[in-house]
Amino acid sequence: MFGSEILDIAIGMIFVYLLLSLICSSVNELIERQLKNRATDLEAGIRELLDDHAGTGLVTELYQHGMVNGLFKGDYNAKDKSNLPSYIPSRNFALAIMSIVASKDSAGNIQGAIAKIESSKVKNALTAMFEVAGNDVQKFRDSVENWFNSTMDRVSGWYKRRSQLIIFLLGFFAAAIININSITIANNLWIHKAERDAIVSATQGYLAAHPAVSQTERDQSLKANIEGIQSYGLPIGWNISLPKDNWEWFRFGLWSLLGWLITACAVSLGAPFWFDMLNKFIVIRSTVKPHEKSQEEQSKS
Repeated sequence: MFGSEILDIAIGMIFVYLLLSLICSSVNELIERQLKNRATDLEAGIRELLDDHAGTGLVTELYQHGMVNGLFKGDYNAKDKSNLPSYIPSRNFALAIMSIVASKDSAGNIQGAIAKIESSKVKNALTAMFEVAGNDVQKFRDSVENWFNSTMDRVSGWYKRRSQLIIFLLGFFAAAIININSITIANNLWIHKAERDAIVSATQGYLAAHPAVSQTERDQSLKANIEGIQSYGLPIGWNISLPKDNWEWFRFGLWSLLGWLITACAVSLGAPFWFDMLNKFIVIRSTVKPHEKSQEEQSKS
């Protein structure tokens, strides 16, 4: 019985983290879209890749090239990134760069054109790729695509780290506003079996309704049901008795701060992580419960 209690508490906590993660992820997406951070990160990564930190050389030529300019409205402006695309296919990038490089030599000799590039970093990179390709244009294009993709992996890392920080801050803010204290919730689930059963039942219902749906569909479902989270009987919200003296206020503040920080750290792991964890724990619980029941029946006999 002890094992299933721990599992039920874990499932309840994971479910709360999942719901809160979905809220914070949705808000983060709205922030990213409004600020156009993906487009800014992409442009910064391209500036670094092409060794054009001012954005007035190869970067301008790239964004003004038809293979890239067709992905956004207007013209490229190094100081205004509001109209830039948040994604550039590697094939478009490679074809644009090869076209730009080839245009630097009147005879269309790629090797000669590469030698005329001002940036030594870009010149060395393209020269190495062209030599490895053995004058094979197809292989050279593939190498340029891989060169671009490796930089985009770094850009994705920038985005993920920033998103994780934003979601952590949103999680802490939400935990403080709604009073989602991980310590209090875990303690409450440990003491009250009815609440454990209710939250596990709610979790199973949620997973049954969302077995393998998109993030958008999960967000829409959340918006319809998150207001009823208090109906699960969890100690969420400020319907609690407040301290009366200074020492109790200090303890309450410290306890709340620690609980909110734990909640924020958990939320920063992201909704996909908790959705996967929830599925795994439900599977484990479905295995443990029948085993414990059979043991109880044997002990009675």
